[in-house]
Amino acid sequence: MSEDPSPLAVLRRLVADGEPLAPVHAAVHAELTEIDRGRCAAQMPTVPGDGLWESLLILADFVLGVSYSSTLRAGDRIVTVRLGVQLLGRPLSGQPLLATGRLDDARNGVGLSSATVTDREGRVVARCVGRNAVLTDELAGRYGRMAPAWASRPTPWRMLMPHRGEDPTRDGTTMIAHPDRTAVNSAGVVQGGALAGLAARGLSQALDVVPDDFSVSFIRPVRTAGQPVMCRVVVEHGGRRLRVGRAELVDERGRLYAVAGGSAFRS
Repeated sequence: MSEDPSPLAVLRRLVADGEPLAPVHAAVHAELTEIDRGRCAAQMPTVPGDGLWESLLILADFVLGVSYSSTLRAGDRIVTVRLGVQLLGRPLSGQPLLATGRLDDARNGVGLSSATVTDREGRVVARCVGRNAVLTDELAGRYGRMAPAWASRPTPWRMLMPHRGEDPTRDGTTMIAHPDRTAVNSAGVVQGGALAGLAARGLSQALDVVPDDFSVSFIRPVRTAGQPVMCRVVVEHGGRRLRVGRAELVDERGRLYAVAGGSAFRS
């Protein structure tokens, strides 16, 4: 008798065997530790000296998507449409992040999930929401059978998304990144959380503060690792207490990959 091909069964086998789900998870050591229908838990180390905010976005996209995909039929896969994060705390660099996610609603091929991210002491670091859509694709049949090997050590976000700063006065472009091949998910496209990190980093630098409230909508996938992704940032309000900005991720022709917004308030 053949093995159950449903996403939930595949995910359970990966948890039991301690295998990563995709190249990006193998690279950053994002490990799925628990899975049930519509619910999951995962953990991920942070790398000293690298962006905690960017790492959190990779983990959030991971658990939000898995929460929904665990309820689907064999042959279906998902794409992240929107990711939102409310930052509540500041974890210590070099310590692991833990996340639990659940599917809150699903209808017409779209799922709404929520997640909580904590530090190892159980203190809440962030509340997250995600909207994912189902895509039927022949690639989904290979999901879980192409699990890569864990990297010898966690890869920092800056190595997943090698980037350089640009003159912000030129078309508003603040960064240019070339995603590494290890930044891709199980569908073979660059993971949404890794891309979101580029927008978040651009906003953080432009606003001179890490956004407390961040959301990103994904418009088209980055299908080829290494192709340039430009981050353009506009500071919409740069007050002493409230700072608000908008970021766009575009290709060399100016076509949108994603649009993000972030704000920070200081009392």
